[in-house]
This record gives sequence, structure tokens and C-alpha cells, in this order.
Amino acid sequence: MERDYGYFTSGIRQAEATSSDLRSTSKYLNHSGLRDWMVTHFLRRNGPDIPIPSDTVMGLTQALDDLRDEKEMTHLIDAEKERNPKVRKWLDEERPYMNLTKEDFAKFDPDSFGGRYSRYITDNNYELNLGWGYEVPTDDLTYIRIRAGQIHDFEHFMTGGQFNTLGELLPYYFRLSNPFSHFTPELAAGISQLYIFGGHRLVMRSFLHYPQTWPTVLDLMQRGITIGQESESTHMMNYEAALHLPIPEARDFLGFRKAEDVDTVEMDKIYTEQVKPGERAETMERVPVDI
Repeated sequence: MERDYGYFTSGIRQAEATSSDLRSTSKYLNHSGLRDWMVTHFLRRNGPDIPIPSDTVMGLTQALDDLRDEKEMTHLIDAEKERNPKVRKWLDEERPYMNLTKEDFAKFDPDSFGGRYSRYITDNNYELNLGWGYEVPTDDLTYIRIRAGQIHDFEHFMTGGQFNTLGELLPYYFRLSNPFSHFTPELAAGISQLYIFGGHRLVMRSFLHYPQTWPTVLDLMQRGITIGQESESTHMMNYEAALHLPIPEARDFLGFRKAEDVDTVEMDKIYTEQVKPGERAETMERVPVDI
């Protein structure tokens, strides 16, 4: 039996073509690179040939750089500083920035926030500051963008998201909710675009290809949103001032609420195709994870 969709399509008005290329009122739809990225990374399966952490630099960050209106973003930041004294103090006076080295982190107590971070970067041979260096940027927009990258791994510890692929969903959805509790919607959306695309590519793959992981994904999304809405602004937190504390005390000090550690190891093995559902994996290859 063929379905009649006329009821749903009766209001559509076909626009007359004015261009030989695809054009719409959405700058995102108009960007061919972003369209290609979404089709590929929202619909593909996971596999060792394309490591999941590489997704965002395979066209997404480049497209978002193309689409970013720096003048408009600067205007939104300036307006926020006028409207919100906390933001003005953060950007004009405090401006926390990571200038610690691996050697500095090695000095923290092993059970402290900083000590656990030290073990994480040492075990994985990660570099600090993501290649940006240690000089504090002078303009607010560049500072916000770089600082957001500096604190991402800190947010894993504070939200309770493990360092595996599914564990990324906690800091992702924390970031998608937290700025909206502290900034105007326009500014919050402007500084969170990477997370709406990056987070949803993980969600889509879970639902389409690994349904066994879907309840875990829903739980992580809900947890991240709740923590984000109820906690202080992650962008304005001075994480470096809490590194000497144990994780629970660091959460309290910084203003994280409703956060607890969540175990995603078994579901992540299925999601990353290290095991098939129902199989056990006493030996498995470690899969490096970051956004």
C-alpha cells in the first residue's frame, strides 16, 4: 500500500532557482565540506581504519573556521562583558590559562586531581596546550577558544566521564548545556558549535549501529546536561587552583554539581568494535580517545 504524503507537503512552496549551485538560507547547509562531513561521520560505523578521535579534524573544524563570524563573536563577547560583571572580571582580570609543564604536574600528589592528570598525560604521551604554546592570547575570542581546549581533559575528571569514546559524551553534553546557564544563548551557541556536531556524531552511530549501547548513551547525555545546567561556568573556572585537591574536593571547590564517576568500559568495547555484543575480551587493544 503506497502512502499519500500530500497532507504533510501541501504547504511547501518551491523556490525558483537563481543559482546553479546548492543554496539555502542556512550557512551550514551551504557549506559543501560540512555537508560531506556530516553525511560521513553521522552515518558511518566505527573502525580501526579511521580512529574516532580523528573525526573532528577531518573537515569539521575546518568548516567551522570557515563559517565563524569573528566580528559578530567579538561583538557578543563585548556585550556579555557589559551585561555580566562576572564575565568582565573573568576576561579582563582573572583570565586563567594553562602554563604548567609535564614536570609541574608530576609534582602533585598521585591521588590528587593534578596527580591523576599527570598519570593520564604520561601514560598516553600527550602534549600539553594542544600546540598553542604558553603565551596568553590578548584578544578574548582567541583566548576563549584556546582555553576551551586546555580544560577539556579536566572536564573528564570533573564530570566523571572516562577516557574512552563513550566517556566523551559526558563532557560533550556538559559543554552543550553549561554555557547556556551563564551566557546569552547567542554567545553560548557560538562557543559550543564543535560540541553539537561532535557529540551528535557519537550519538547517531550508537543508535544506528550499536543499539546495545543506546541506554548507556542516553544516561550519559542526561547526566552531562544535568551537570552542565546546575554547575558553575566551566569557562570561568580556575582549574589550576584545584589541582592539589582530591577529585571530590576539586569538584566542590570549582562548583561542579551532581557529578560522579561513570563506568563505560564494557559498552565502549562494543561501540568501538573491540568485541561483539555478548563476547568477553580479556585482552584488547587500547583505543586512544580525545575529541
